[in-house]
Amino acid sequence: MRSLDPFRIPLAGTQLIEASAGTGKTFTIALLYLRLVMEQGLGADQILVVTYTNAAVAELRERIRARLHEVAAALEARLATGVPVERGPHSRVKEMVDASISRGEPLEELERLRRALRGFDEAAIFTIHGFCSRILEENAFESGVAFDTELVPDQ
Repeated sequence: MRSLDPFRIPLAGTQLIEASAGTGKTFTIALLYLRLVMEQGLGADQILVVTYTNAAVAELRERIRARLHEVAAALEARLATGVPVERGPHSRVKEMVDASISRGEPLEELERLRRALRGFDEAAIFTIHGFCSRILEENAFESGVAFDTELVPDQ
């Protein structure tokens, strides 16, 4: 089994990540989200995150928003002062800022982070059930499902 480095995993294509409880899945998803925003230029409305429970959705929303804000603030401070970021409570922030500087587009990436934060209320972070319900509702004509169809969990 290989160790997962969220900075090295390809952002294109499909990746299967298997992990037990407490192994850093939420942490990794937040970093991958940041990379998609910064490196690929995707907006919050272009990234889909699907998980199992409502609690996981709430935690992912909170963590991703916090990391977007944290990296944006650190990158802004680095650009304003030129002083490298100290390792903070989330050590990967320094790595994200350093990577942005080395890619040579820190101003563009800072604007992407700000745009993602502004549009974060539209971020697609759902449970599997919630995502399926939304897709069926939004595509009722195409799917042939009645508008008022209600998905109920297994009774």
